[in-house]
Amino acid sequence: MNKFIPIAGAVGIAAVAAIYWMALPPEDNDPDIISENGLHWHSTVELYVNGVRREVSPNIGVGPAFVGAPNFNRRSGMAGLHTHDPDGTVHVEASGTVRQEDISLGTFFATWGKSFDDYGSKLNMKVNGVENNEGVDYVMQDGDRIILSFFP
Repeated sequence: MNKFIPIAGAVGIAAVAAIYWMALPPEDNDPDIISENGLHWHSTVELYVNGVRREVSPNIGVGPAFVGAPNFNRRSGMAGLHTHDPDGTVHVEASGTVRQEDISLGTFFATWGKSFDDYGSKLNMKVNGVENNEGVDYVMQDGDRIILSFFP
């Protein structure tokens, strides 16, 4: 009986440790997860081609045509990345688990049905006034002002 108590104690400690580890939020275990509980952010994208400002279309990601888009919400009928107006405001709205690739600039352009190559082969990108070379891999953040200037 005396040998059973230390073994049972060790098994109990191991079980508690395993339960604790499994209960940690995924962001502690997976650096690609930004949120488990969704988010609601806004970024602004300004698009220039050869120095001329181009419109970021209204209603990108809005409606049944975007059902396959990342974080599409059937209730609202909108993708996780969407626009309402042609002012460049990108609504970053998602429920549940949100991964970096879900809110990347490349994902926004893919939802729009565009690629960077549609605008030019050379890109000058600034995020909040600072040069940035992440391009399609840039993960949008709340309050970002993203200026994309394309040249041939």
